[in-house]
Amino acid sequence: MASSMAHGVFNNGWSVRTPHPHLVSNKPDIRSWAADTSLGTLSEEALQALESLMSIVDYESGSILFLEQEPLNRVFVVLAGDVRLSLQDVGGKRLTLRIVKRGAVLGAHSALFASPSEWSADTFYACKIALITRGDFLRLSQRFPEVYRLATVELMTTLGHACSTLRIVGLSSCTRRRLASQLLEWGERGNKTGDQTRFCMTLSHAQIAEYIGAVRETVTRALTTFKERGLVTIRGSMLTILSTTALREYAEHGFRDE
Repeated sequence: MASSMAHGVFNNGWSVRTPHPHLVSNKPDIRSWAADTSLGTLSEEALQALESLMSIVDYESGSILFLEQEPLNRVFVVLAGDVRLSLQDVGGKRLTLRIVKRGAVLGAHSALFASPSEWSADTFYACKIALITRGDFLRLSQRFPEVYRLATVELMTTLGHACSTLRIVGLSSCTRRRLASQLLEWGERGNKTGDQTRFCMTLSHAQIAEYIGAVRETVTRALTTFKERGLVTIRGSMLTILSTTALREYAEHGFRDE
């Protein structure tokens, strides 16, 4: 069961005291949706055993699940909502690695190998999360070695996103070019029509800034420039890249008049 109170403080002043999580159920039924997640790779017997160990907890938005370099005594399975994985430097600046959704298994690698987490996790929105104690998860993995695959998927997927972030943040000192690269990456999962790409952008400017190692004001100015240059349009939460070719050219070389 979740501890009655979790407390985390980030160096940049972002202090979050997790409200008392609300225990919902000790017997979740996850088989109806496991097929299209990493849990769908488990055998029916392993999945049933996993279910029997879960306690489902409701977390409010902004709740910290765990912090980087913290040893974990439980594994987290996201059943509903979004969870942010991030890093923080000594100065308090935060860098978002990825947002995980339904079906993500968090902390499995740390639990299996008794290693501290390399990233922090906090709830982006209100979430429903299944908790499994480390002891139970270890016994489950001994009984069903296929459970190790969950830890591998978690680790490799997050490292893949970390490498993508490093390419964007580390290879350009220009915030606008980093933003262009990030928009192109998000656009890969959008709706494409010819050279245009449309996708739903629900992140605030401050949240976008945490993806590219910037500040909110710089993102706001950069997006304004992109709109003025005819690279993107934004209507409500829908962002359209009017020319992926032109935006990619800018991401690689910048504007000629800069």
